[in-house]
Amino acid sequence: MDEIKKQQEEVNRKIGEAYDRLNELENAESGISGELNELNTQRQRFAVLSEISDQLEKLEKLGGENLFWGDGHDRNAAREHQKNVRDLVINYDSRVTELHDDQLTREDSVESLTAKINLLNEETMNLQAREDALAEEFIIEREMDDVPFRPMQMPWNGDDEDQKQFRKVLVIVLCFTVLLGILIPMWQIPIPDRIEVVKVPERLAQLIVLKKEPPPPKVQKKEEKKLEKEKPKKDKKPQPEKAKKARKKAESAGLMAFKDDFADLIDNVPVAKLGAKAKISGKGSKARKTTRSLVTSNVGTTSSGINTAALSRNVGGAGENIGDVAFSRVESSIGTDFAGEERPLSDGPGPSRTDEEIQIVFDKYKAALYRIYNRELRKNPTLQGKMVLRLTIEPSGKVSACLVDSSDMDAPTLDKKIAARVKKFNFGAKDGVPTITILYPIDFLPAT
Repeated sequence: MDEIKKQQEEVNRKIGEAYDRLNELENAESGISGELNELNTQRQRFAVLSEISDQLEKLEKLGGENLFWGDGHDRNAAREHQKNVRDLVINYDSRVTELHDDQLTREDSVESLTAKINLLNEETMNLQAREDALAEEFIIEREMDDVPFRPMQMPWNGDDEDQKQFRKVLVIVLCFTVLLGILIPMWQIPIPDRIEVVKVPERLAQLIVLKKEPPPPKVQKKEEKKLEKEKPKKDKKPQPEKAKKARKKAESAGLMAFKDDFADLIDNVPVAKLGAKAKISGKGSKARKTTRSLVTSNVGTTSSGINTAALSRNVGGAGENIGDVAFSRVESSIGTDFAGEERPLSDGPGPSRTDEEIQIVFDKYKAALYRIYNRELRKNPTLQGKMVLRLTIEPSGKVSACLVDSSDMDAPTLDKKIAARVKKFNFGAKDGVPTITILYPIDFLPAT
């Protein structure tokens, strides 16, 4: 108890000294604050005085101090006075800086003393708590008994009781094992009957080849008036095998290698009877509103011209059979609501080209257009869509301009080739017809 009281007195003394020092610092800090406030009131004066001194120095460098001091002034006295003014400004700034530094130092000292006082107060509370705890304690006294002796024995050392229990368990397990060894051989198990193994026959599979049904006989339609005369067929003599091998070798070299590039020029045959006296035989009944059979893979539904579904996709071709094309009916949708037999494409009083004449020419060159499309289809099997051509036909029947007005196939190469091929069409000369520009749609679909 006495020791705790001495410690409390020592701590209280330190706390008193810290508070005295704190009061001194606070008083000194208040004096510094007052002096700083007084100097702050004079700050504007010294700031203006500093600016005037700087301006006087500049004026002196420019040689115009007479303008400020007047003529006949004492230059040395003026400089001495200017120096005194500069010293006043410097002393003011240094004093303000010194007071600020002193104030910051005293603030740091105040913070450290405050922290020290807090620690001393906490120590005082701890001493008070110890004193209270000692006051509540009481002494318990009793006589000390002799501690019984226990031999020092590690857990893994042997024990008589454990050994007895181990031997007992060992004897029981051995007896049970010997009993099983005697009884098991005496137990007779009946011999099981052998079950006959059923042999699974081998599975045989027979390959049945489905025979292709013969194609239905094609109904031969009567050929209409042909645009070109049939060429007499020449009997070809069988060539020997060497000639065939030489022909295959020659096809890959020389001009034969470019036969596909010149295949389009084979069909560029002048159109017969498409002038002013053009006639269409076997024309169907008149309709108030007609629709055009576009150049698609199912053209057989609207025209009995070339069967495009049977067009070959092989490269090349000489086009010998193009002249056998026949037409029985031509339908068009270039214009509507015309009840005449041949609706002209011009509203003028003179003659003009009719829908049927345009359709005949496109049907004639349909195979050439599809040959170009099939070559592009081999490069891109998903190529299909609609193309709208804008072409200008001269009175002579030649196409002066052909452009792709719109296309949803995204195939610039195909567009250029189709436009170039259509530009080679010849619609036949017709007297008195004007130059016309038409839009012609073409649907390109793969043959099924």
